[in-house]
Amino acid sequence: MNSFKPISVGILAVVVSTFSVADDNTYNLIQVGSGNMASGDQGDLTVSNSLISQIQIGDNNRAMGEQKLFTESSEIIQLQVGSGNTATSNQSEAISSTAIVKQLGDSNNGTIEQTRVLDSYASINNVGGSDMVIFQVNSADAFADTVGIGTSNGVLFQRDGIGNAYTSVQTGSDNNFLSMQMGGAESNIVLLQFGNSLNASLSQTSSFASFSFVSQVNNNNIFVGTQEGLGNVSVGIQNGTSLEGEIEQLGSFNDGYVQQFGGLNVAEMAQGGDFNTGEILQFSGLLNEVIVLQLDAFNTAVAAQSGASNLTRLSQGTSGNLATSAQFGDNNTVLGLQ
Repeated sequence: MNSFKPISVGILAVVVSTFSVADDNTYNLIQVGSGNMASGDQGDLTVSNSLISQIQIGDNNRAMGEQKLFTESSEIIQLQVGSGNTATSNQSEAISSTAIVKQLGDSNNGTIEQTRVLDSYASINNVGGSDMVIFQVNSADAFADTVGIGTSNGVLFQRDGIGNAYTSVQTGSDNNFLSMQMGGAESNIVLLQFGNSLNASLSQTSSFASFSFVSQVNNNNIFVGTQEGLGNVSVGIQNGTSLEGEIEQLGSFNDGYVQQFGGLNVAEMAQGGDFNTGEILQFSGLLNEVIVLQLDAFNTAVAAQSGASNLTRLSQGTSGNLATSAQFGDNNTVLGLQ
């Protein structure tokens, strides 16, 4: 094994790069100070059983790790402590490989890009408030996760993937999350958000048999689930007040579910394709509102509310649709338009 381990203590750091036949290589870096940059590049014809490890302590530092051409059973691990730091990892043609970014501090940015990957893993953990971005393109059986504590933003982009899985946890206020699955099949997204003023958007475009789940706890939160493929499932659960949940179904044979617990909430469902199924349940609240819009044919929608002074609006634009409404409580209203 070739091993290069530069270590710097202080403002100036020593950065060592290695260019070797990429088998069982290790690149270790430690930088202490601010305004530093580290670049680890393992870019031979093949990268096998190799490691890039970068640790930076300080502010406004930048770390880049790259394993390209053909990467097998290799790792990129980046740890940053401080504020205003940036970490970027790139793996291409990766098989059974891992990329991990861990950041502690404010206003940091972590990005992982995996292209043409099989059975690989990407993970970003952030404490303090930062941007987290993961790209997985042309991937199969890949897994990714993000954990954000504080004011943080999370973005996932998956394109042309099969059998992928992604989980994200965000704790704090004013957090945003965006996920996009495009042209994939049998992929799963699970998002858990805890806090106030949260915003989540989960999109499945030209996807088949994929699943998305979002759970939001506390107040003033919003989520939107969009399905444009075939046979997808989208589920949203919200617990709190002044919530808004929306599911848009533009494909066929999709299933969408929204559950809200609390008052002053709004749930909307629009079905623009055929043979879609949607269900909205609002429990134990006041002044809640359900809006169901069925634009095409042979869709099924169910809306149920318990509490008082709630409103349900049902609108059907074509033929063969079925809408069912149930209300439990006092001073509730249902408006139906066919």
